Amino acid sequence: MSRRIRLGINGFGRIGRCVARLAAQSDEFEIAAVNDLAADVANLAYLYNYDSTYGRPRQRAEADPVRSAVTFGAGMIPFFHQASSVEVPWSDSGIDVLVDATGVADNIAANRKLVDAGTIKYVILTHAPESGADRHIIMGVNDGDFAPERDRVISASICDANAIAHPLRALEKRFGIESGFVTTLHPWLSYQNLVDAPVAWQSRPGLFWADFSLGRMSTGTLIPKGTTAVSVLRPVLPETAAKLAGFSYRTPTHIVCSADITLRLSSETTGEELTDFLVRHFEGSPYVGINFESLVGIDYLGDSRSAVIDAQWLQVLQGNMVRIVLWYDNEFAYGNRVLDIARLVSRSPNH
Repeated sequence: MSRRIRLGINGFGRIGRCVARLAAQSDEFEIAAVNDLAADVANLAYLYNYDSTYGRPRQRAEADPVRSAVTFGAGMIPFFHQASSVEVPWSDSGIDVLVDATGVADNIAANRKLVDAGTIKYVILTHAPESGADRHIIMGVNDGDFAPERDRVISASICDANAIAHPLRALEKRFGIESGFVTTLHPWLSYQNLVDAPVAWQSRPGLFWADFSLGRMSTGTLIPKGTTAVSVLRPVLPETAAKLAGFSYRTPTHIVCSADITLRLSSETTGEELTDFLVRHFEGSPYVGINFESLVGIDYLGDSRSAVIDAQWLQVLQGNMVRIVLWYDNEFAYGNRVLDIARLVSRSPNH
């Protein structure tokens, strides 16, 4: 068996732990080091072992507070607690790919320093910064454009873009897109409040949302907000993104997103033709599925595909107005895409 890909994980929150769990279940990866601001490794191991959404992992993690380490299976993994990724001794652990799951903009510059110094070969960002990434990759859409020598700091974009990019690209090529709207329904996130309160982002002191509604109770109401789902498509599908507008609701649910896409096509189609096209186009795809059953959001929990098209809600109006509804597990599916990118870069000659 070839050597395992040695992963570093910067940020052991929802996505960081999801990536860690998926990597621990695979023979292709080895978690070599983790950095998180939380200094209590027993607490971090506990959160890994007992997840309110996904339950318990296949292999239990054991904390060693004296060594500031956690054991997953047979391997002991050092845990660091630095504010900046550049302060972590990643080279001591022989990291091949660093997954930066902090979402902190300052870490982009720090990660660039690590790459430029040769400390780490590739960095994968679990968000879509406007600048700082060499390339934004959505697997199954533009991963073929990856240039190993040039693309060292890579954005995995966001869960919403990973979902909507696939049908948008397919419809643009087959029918052409004139214009459209994308509405996402996204579960609450950690910056939201359990009860009505000011709009300060609790995990980032000093940052305030301009829209007061985002300070409202997240667990009992729909909260309208803007979305970056369309704007982050610009580095991947620039011509299509320029024709679209986006909107979002934060929903009082804890997992699984939906996207409701309405498009005006350049050429006419029928409901039957549209369904047949999508079924044929995505047949065998590891990234997109088609569902014909009457399912609800939670039925997609743990689905590794970037998007599942809900065939019962495919609609065509006046020949060129179409509606597509998608479902996607915003943590589990996205975590799988992050590891897909790690596989991609590790197959490059630079690895």
